[in-house]
Amino acid sequence: MKKIIVTIILSLITTVSFADGHTSGKFNASGMGAWKVNVMNAGKGDMSVTYDGIAGLADENPDSIFHKSTMHCIGGLTLQAGKFSDETGMCRFDLFDGESVYMKYVGEGTGGVGGTGTFEIIKGTGKYEKITGTGFSSRQNLKSKAPGFSTSMNQMSGEYKY
Repeated sequence: MKKIIVTIILSLITTVSFADGHTSGKFNASGMGAWKVNVMNAGKGDMSVTYDGIAGLADENPDSIFHKSTMHCIGGLTLQAGKFSDETGMCRFDLFDGESVYMKYVGEGTGGVGGTGTFEIIKGTGKYEKITGTGFSSRQNLKSKAPGFSTSMNQMSGEYKY
């Protein structure tokens, strides 16, 4: 009798979790990007930086909505003695299916080297209109010879639900 009751309860829980129509997933996307930078340099590692750029991403899971996407990000940070703890900005992911997902982020790191941070998925378009999620990001700066640009390797991992 106990086995029957447990089976019924598990069946109800499973039915309820699928009945809400939500799709969820994890992602681990990485890629490279280029960023137009605007810098006010006060010297000795003190500066303000804003950037606007784009990166192409691929996910290790080919079924992820972020596989084969691009991200356009606008953000900024303030360095003191070469370090920053106030990076903030917003990104729009243009997905392979033609829809978009928006996220906001915060981060910290070392100027010219890279940084780490967290993000929150805040909305999307079309079927992703009510998407939510959170995750972690990291960036490793690459050496670039193009004046006024920065290049980087970017990695984003997290979970989403829509």
